[in-house]
Amino acid sequence: MIDTPARRFARSASVGLGAVALVAASAAAPFGAAVAADPGDEVNLLSFNDFHGALDAGNAFACTAVTARSQHENSALLSAGDNVGGSAFASAVANDEPTLDLLGALGVDASAIGNHEYDQGQEDLNGRISDSADFPYLAANVVEKETGEHAQQPYSMVDAGEVKVAVVGAVTTKTVSKVSPAKIEGLQFLDPVDSVNDAIEELDASGEEYDVLVASYHEGASGNGAPGEAPANSDPVFDKIVSETSPEVDAIFNGDSHQTYAYNAPVPGQDGEVRPIMQTGANGANLGSVILALGEDGDWDVTEGGTELIPTENADLASCEGDETYQEASTIVADALENAEEEGSEPVGTIADDITTSWGSSVAEYDGEGVRRTQDPVSDQANTKGDDRSRHSAAGDMLADSMKWWLEDEGAGSEHEVIGWMNPGGIRAELWYDAAGEDGDGVVTYAEANSMVPFGNTLNSGEVTGAQFIQMLEEQWQRDEQGAPTSEFLAFSVSNNVEYTFDSTGEMDEHITEVRIGGEPIDPEGTYTIVTASFLFEGGDNMWTLSEAADVRDSGVLDRDAFIEYLEANSDLAPDYSQRQLDLQVLDGGEDDAVAGTDRDAVLRIGGLDSLSLGAPQIEKVVVDAGEYGTFEAPYEMVEDQGRAYADVTLTDGLCVPEGTDVPLSITAIPDAGTEITADLPSFTGSSGEMPDGCSGDEGATPPPSDGGDEADVSQGEDGQGGDGQGDGSEGEDPQGGADQGDDAQGGGSQGDIAQEDDTEAPPVDDGTGEPTAGDTPSDLARTGADVAPYVVAIGFLALAGIGALGLRHRLTHR
Repeated sequence: MIDTPARRFARSASVGLGAVALVAASAAAPFGAAVAADPGDEVNLLSFNDFHGALDAGNAFACTAVTARSQHENSALLSAGDNVGGSAFASAVANDEPTLDLLGALGVDASAIGNHEYDQGQEDLNGRISDSADFPYLAANVVEKETGEHAQQPYSMVDAGEVKVAVVGAVTTKTVSKVSPAKIEGLQFLDPVDSVNDAIEELDASGEEYDVLVASYHEGASGNGAPGEAPANSDPVFDKIVSETSPEVDAIFNGDSHQTYAYNAPVPGQDGEVRPIMQTGANGANLGSVILALGEDGDWDVTEGGTELIPTENADLASCEGDETYQEASTIVADALENAEEEGSEPVGTIADDITTSWGSSVAEYDGEGVRRTQDPVSDQANTKGDDRSRHSAAGDMLADSMKWWLEDEGAGSEHEVIGWMNPGGIRAELWYDAAGEDGDGVVTYAEANSMVPFGNTLNSGEVTGAQFIQMLEEQWQRDEQGAPTSEFLAFSVSNNVEYTFDSTGEMDEHITEVRIGGEPIDPEGTYTIVTASFLFEGGDNMWTLSEAADVRDSGVLDRDAFIEYLEANSDLAPDYSQRQLDLQVLDGGEDDAVAGTDRDAVLRIGGLDSLSLGAPQIEKVVVDAGEYGTFEAPYEMVEDQGRAYADVTLTDGLCVPEGTDVPLSITAIPDAGTEITADLPSFTGSSGEMPDGCSGDEGATPPPSDGGDEADVSQGEDGQGGDGQGDGSEGEDPQGGADQGDDAQGGGSQGDIAQEDDTEAPPVDDGTGEPTAGDTPSDLARTGADVAPYVVAIGFLALAGIGALGLRHRLTHR
């Protein structure tokens, strides 16, 4: 790492040695040097990111920007990308032209390219968008695959009063999965940090002179940060931005992840030096401000308190009246909103309650009645959403249902079972029950429906095999184009005819343990029809298997329009908080060895029963009912090291039944949110292949009630188990053909994905007795069988082999 960057040396030379020395220094090393500024001069760098056509917040944003620029003679207004695309209705209905006009009126000086700038293709970006924008779009890391040449302008010079600012841009490499691959055909997205550093070398070699250097990345941290503090983060790209961006860079602006942070980070290789790094959230909620001052040493250093986020909601609009720039901007906003109101006021449906995405613990909580509510009142419905994309949601399920319904209602399906498939990133707004205007409570307008799915994708359908659909479910655990796992889990929603179980601790491509379509086990060789947004069939959101679907057909209808027809056909639509998938793990396989005197109960860890959509009930406990063989329950509560709630259910009774008998375990959540899951566990017959001692050897015999005691050990276990003391008599196979499962390959990250090392023993829940337990068997329920031990011997193998190899057969039903 360079201790004294050449450009900083040149700056110092320009300040301390005079013009002659500057010429000499430049001759020795032709790097960009200070061109206009004098020691003590300041520059105010204003930034924003992910505006997404938020014209509802346009006046407040405009006033904040105008006010901030008026306070400093030398200022620049910069964007870190996604100015358009995924936009609020007022902008989307006019193809984002009002937003580009607004940003031009405010004097935006330069913008990094965001992934959404590619939504309609590179030709649209280089044509319509660039032609309408009064500022350059920058991306140093986008090159032509064939030539390796820059496909976009890598950097630009900005006049900030008397200070010349060089801005280098970069877009997230996740663009390849966030937009239709057909839209970016022929482009390659390189490492953003390496590309920014290379562009700085190109800039310096060009002899172009500048005072301040800014890196604007449409890439950012995975979490928020308190004012002045580094953000929570699990994304290695952000770590590299902080630690490996050239030390010549004076300020770093971020985007894409919609997080908020503004702090000063150490400059790599510069002891005691810091530089500001910030991201402003999204939708014009904040304006970032960095104030740099030129020191006697030639460095531009951030002033005390000079790194901050300015909330736009505090804008004093009255004070901006009369300002020429503000008046032009507010006129653009007013015209766009008027047009949108006329276009979007038409009612298209009604709902019975809020239907939302998932809301994480930083923005929502359960109230005193155990109902999930926002932590703060919602004042801006159009631009407020939970958007926890790692959790399945009521909104996602509704949209998946709408796709399936539309295809079948139009008679465009086939003889195969139809599956609706909805990506979480495609949901851009919530459906709110409370009226935002004069339309009335529960009324959904055209504008509101459009805002939920604004991208204008057509619905496509195509056919996959059962094995391919299982792999599609696996690809929720994201991987890149080369198949390497990333840190993200994207919770795709399925239509209500699909039910599946998974083990979140499994290895890559070995998470899914059971899938049922229309109540029947999926046929890996069978054919199923997928209906979803067109860009997913092209490999969007890393759906590589779906891109191999056969007989892909374009319906010609927009996903928005299909959704509107669904709303019109289903009045007073209610949110569905039931879960169509369940995380089922063997936390402790248990063990029984009469010789060694070991007798440890089995524990099943059950998660994913709670919906994080607003209005959902707080799950308090999970009940596992084995019918005549016993009932078990456990509290559903947060497991701190996992960041999610689970029930660790201890199986404290033996299931003593004849060989080949299925023992249905019905899993339900209390309070009832509509999810009921049944796991069929075939009987366990002991190490010799015979009934264990203490069980009746007669086929069909029902074991006598027992409260335990000193009887011989008996149990029934999982289908397909072996393990300690188990013979070859394993029964049943997992329809998915799963293999051993261990480390969680998807990583943790801000998504909250579950990770559990296969050599780590998860702590049992202790009830104070010294025995691992997760709940008590109700005393009023008959307990059958003599003892639990052989049952947990069977379960013991499950922990070693993983559910996928067990042939554990789950039957899921919705009520």
